[in-house]
Amino acid sequence: MLGFPTPYPDELLYSTIARAGVHDGDTSPKQLLDQVFNNRKVVATVDLPSHVQVLSNQYPESLCLNTKTLIERHTLWPIYAPFHPRERTEKLIMWMSGASQGAVHLASGMAASRVKVKARFYVCVECLNEQKSKYGEYFWNRLWQVPLVKVCPKHGPLHATSVEINGEHRHSYIPLESVTLTNQSEVSTEDFVFGIQASHLLNAESAGISFSQWTSFYRHFAVTYGFLNKKRIDYGRIHHAVIRYWGPRWLEEAGVLPPDKETSWLRAIFRKHRKSFSFVEHIVAITALSGGSVSITDAINSASRMQPHADDTAKKQIINNDVEQRVCGVDEMQWKTLLKNGSPNQARKRNPALYARLYRNHHDWLMLINQNFSSVKTQGNHCVDWPKRDRIVSINLLRICERLSDDLNAPHLSRTFLIHQLQNHATIEKNLSRLPRCTQLLNIYTESTSEYQARRLSRAYLAMKKNGEEIKRWSLLRKAGLSDQRMTEAVSWLLAEILGEQGRSKV
Repeated sequence: MLGFPTPYPDELLYSTIARAGVHDGDTSPKQLLDQVFNNRKVVATVDLPSHVQVLSNQYPESLCLNTKTLIERHTLWPIYAPFHPRERTEKLIMWMSGASQGAVHLASGMAASRVKVKARFYVCVECLNEQKSKYGEYFWNRLWQVPLVKVCPKHGPLHATSVEINGEHRHSYIPLESVTLTNQSEVSTEDFVFGIQASHLLNAESAGISFSQWTSFYRHFAVTYGFLNKKRIDYGRIHHAVIRYWGPRWLEEAGVLPPDKETSWLRAIFRKHRKSFSFVEHIVAITALSGGSVSITDAINSASRMQPHADDTAKKQIINNDVEQRVCGVDEMQWKTLLKNGSPNQARKRNPALYARLYRNHHDWLMLINQNFSSVKTQGNHCVDWPKRDRIVSINLLRICERLSDDLNAPHLSRTFLIHQLQNHATIEKNLSRLPRCTQLLNIYTESTSEYQARRLSRAYLAMKKNGEEIKRWSLLRKAGLSDQRMTEAVSWLLAEILGEQGRSKV
């Protein structure tokens, strides 16, 4: 795309693409996708977008706006990257560079996180005035869209807008000039503290910190601030400190109120890390225990300097070498004989005493030999009666389709629109291969582009005729929202028939 705009400081790539559409005069969202990506199926993603490589190709090398730079400076990548191991961050960047098909949001933990993304766009009014004065136009700042951020650290509370982030128009990049402001966010002291920490995090630099480094950091952090009971971490005092600093109301609204249980995320974050924790959980724990004296960027720098332990792969390799070099005894030979006639589970049932002896005395060898003889599990979802569900859903879908097919004012009856009229539409959309009746109904009732344009043309013609308006070609096209460039051949023929009939009726 010629003249693709350069992103402003801290501008979202979403916003840059939206401005490109305004500069180029693209009135159709699909036309903008064609111009930028040459792909009409790209979803307008705010936080961790894909196809970034295509955007970086729009710029000359002299600007140094490569894929990694665009991801680090113009997406919400910095609030997720430091809390994942390096291997995962490399995969996430690779997926964001190309077509991820939703893999980024799954692998980053966003899909299953207790911290939910914002439902609509937010802005700072004072920042908008500064943007207009300095750059001559508005743009979406990435801090405004960070989950749970309600304030601008410089000016105060943010304002919500009329634009939903995950609304019906998933392929539209909406410029800031076309939105309206709604209510101002109600904020507390905790919101200002969190907003400042989040703004620091957006400017943090980290290539990924391993789980063992985060484990060492939190152990050292608890020791430094005296949250120990003799030589053990005092989880009760940690829980009390977090509740006292942030308040139960703020924590509950944020979705991170820690229960006083063994399974609490607050206890898990001070134990051995086996999974990633969200940036909100890190900010809550670090700020509360340090009394606000340690920022999230300080914690990231400290964790990145921790000496990583040997990873699990290296440990397993050492164990495997030791096991292979050891000579088998009587119990080991007997266990091998049992494994030749069945799985490890069956062998354990046949001789539980032998299994117990090996488990106590030769645990590493037992685990390795069982892994080599374990049976392959067949995966499959057998919990749902798909034929029954297909019948129930197809009945509901048929009712919806029959009702909408007689309505001239209905929107485009695309496959996605029809599926979204059903309950649990996400499950249905992902399992259409198991729902043949639903698939057949969708093939029958889904409108093609020509059918939708013809319905719009007929609707406009009937409305103008009912109101007694003079029907001319240009006025009919404007009423129907059509143009000669986008109109299909069949609809052009229908338009000629309508205008010809209108001319004969006047005679």
